[in-house]
Parts: sequence; structure tokens; C-alpha cells
Amino acid sequence: MNEAGGPLPFWVEPGTHREYPISYLAYRRAREAQEKTPPRHRGLGPAVDRYLARGWRECQQADVDIVLTFRPGAPPRLRRIVGEVLRSIRRGRPAGDAIRHVARRFGLRHARACALITAGIDYEVRSRPAEAGARPVALP
Repeated sequence: MNEAGGPLPFWVEPGTHREYPISYLAYRRAREAQEKTPPRHRGLGPAVDRYLARGWRECQQADVDIVLTFRPGAPPRLRRIVGEVLRSIRRGRPAGDAIRHVARRFGLRHARACALITAGIDYEVRSRPAEAGARPVALP
């Protein structure tokens, strides 16, 4: 109780003697502000950041090809959806965003479009034949 006889606008944590607001939302904001952890990629250290950045700068050519094929009986609408998604990815948009954007254009939800694409296509991983004079690329 304060001097006027009303309840205090805060409470004191017994172990640390820190004052926290009575309102749960204000308390949660105060606690989250205290316990800020660095983002995961920052918590690993600068050496890891440099290693990852160097790996992304050096374009390594993959020694496999991914071949997408439509399952028998795939509807033409699905073929158009997949074609639009691949075109959008080729222009630099991330795959998730591309699917979401194309699904919206076709009047579908993102999850439904993913389910249709998954049900309608197959993929195959093929190794590339070694070219004459080409040296293999070592992946880390």
C-alpha cells in the first residue's frame, strides 16, 4: 500500500529486489527487454560469420541436376502454377514468397498451393557427367 492507501503500481521481486509493473503485458515487455538474446547467427561469433560470408561469395557449381517432372494426370492449372513459381524464382524471389505470390494470383492459400505442388510433381537428382578438363568442386 502506498501513502494514499491505494495499491502500488508495481511489485518487487523477492530475490533481486527489482520493481515490475502489475499489468501482465507491461511485466512481459519489461522481462523480454531484460532477457534479450542475440540472434542465432550473431551468437556463434565473428569467425563463423566470416566463414559463412566467404562461402556465399564463392559460387560453387553443384555436381548434380534436379529434374522436376509432372506426375501423370497433373492438371494444366498446376502446370501453370509451377511454371509461374519457377519464373518468379528465376527472377530472384525466394521460393516461399514466390509460391505465396502465385497462389494469391490463382486464388489459393499458401498451404493449399504447396500441397498441390507437392502432390503433382516428382523430382529426380541426377549427377552431372564429368567434363573434360574440369576439376571436381570440394564442398565443405
